[in-house]
Amino acid sequence: MKAPSLAIDVHHALTSELRDRIVENVRTRIQEQSYRLLSPEHLRGLAQLDTGGPPIVSLYLQLTPERRSGRAWHSAFSALTHTLSQTMDRAGRTAAEADIQEIKRALIDQLPELGRGAAFFACRERGIWHQIALPIPLPDRIHVASRPYLRPLLRSWGRSDRMLLALLSREQSRFLISHLGSVEEIYRVGGQRIRGMLTDRIPRDRRDALANKLLKAEAKALASIAEMIGREFETSHLLLCAPPDMSAAFRDHLSKLSLTRLLPFETSIHASPAEVGAAAAPMQEQIRARAERELVDRLSEAAPAAVSAGTQETLDCLCEGRVLILIADDSYVARGSHCRHCQGLFEATQLSSCPICGGAELETVDDLVEAALQQALERNAQITFVRDPAARSAIAAPLRALLRY
Repeated sequence: MKAPSLAIDVHHALTSELRDRIVENVRTRIQEQSYRLLSPEHLRGLAQLDTGGPPIVSLYLQLTPERRSGRAWHSAFSALTHTLSQTMDRAGRTAAEADIQEIKRALIDQLPELGRGAAFFACRERGIWHQIALPIPLPDRIHVASRPYLRPLLRSWGRSDRMLLALLSREQSRFLISHLGSVEEIYRVGGQRIRGMLTDRIPRDRRDALANKLLKAEAKALASIAEMIGREFETSHLLLCAPPDMSAAFRDHLSKLSLTRLLPFETSIHASPAEVGAAAAPMQEQIRARAERELVDRLSEAAPAAVSAGTQETLDCLCEGRVLILIADDSYVARGSHCRHCQGLFEATQLSSCPICGGAELETVDDLVEAALQQALERNAQITFVRDPAARSAIAAPLRALLRY
């Protein structure tokens, strides 16, 4: 679907009604049933889904270059779905079959252009349908249950993975979102041809002043649009490509917070989303590496009461709703325990009763870290992954947290 567009010029001001329409268009774009960007709000919604009965089919499929050749992915898909016959009873397979066939049709109709994998969450009976392009080839997996299987997806999620890319020019400006390996054009804004407006009817001594006034008005509107899109997607950074005069005017109207997250990059205003993503990739990698270093510094400099000391203390704080930012070592995998009554998570796997509530409704979780990530998402905590070996060593535990209180 083509990105929505509008015009900002002397005849089209950025009114409150137009602001509302932009936000509505952006939210509609997020909700499209195709390989679109998954917003933080929608991921939190997925984490809270529980049909109470009808199965949700969660399917992860690698789409490496080899699998994209011809229909090589089809064999992998068939082998994946065939495993259901070995793990589910007939009633369960029948309930999931319609959703599986719908996923297959979606793959036949259109493979995601970007990324190296895809994830689906489908329960047509409850109107649940999400298609997501993934930046990395997560292991093939099919899972059928009343709740979506989000653990592999959470591995590729992090706030520093969502960035707003702004390509500005006097005649046309574009806003794109980079997330989970995909770059999607969200909005396109037509400007005004300043040269054409500066005719002989305008005295020469006024032309520069008028051109500067028009440029500042347009840049102010573009800055407002950037702020709105950034809020909707909860982006961590704003990458800017613009000529010097447009860049300066644009910066003048950004909030102080946005200015701290603004970095330049270079590409063509006419570049495709894939080309824009390739041009921004080196800067994005630098941002992620720097974010990890800064996070380690925050942990070491924080007061003892403002951080959790180790994995179990982090899990306890998470259960209490005290976690502001959950910091996870992305390389760590270990089993643990989960209390279905109070939702507590524990490092120990041999528990006869819950240490928090005393209940006996305990179950084993295969990956304690990913269970914690899902719980953090449900409780509106930010999630940050540490992948650099030096940073992983510095945090000193698989799970740490900066606390709300």
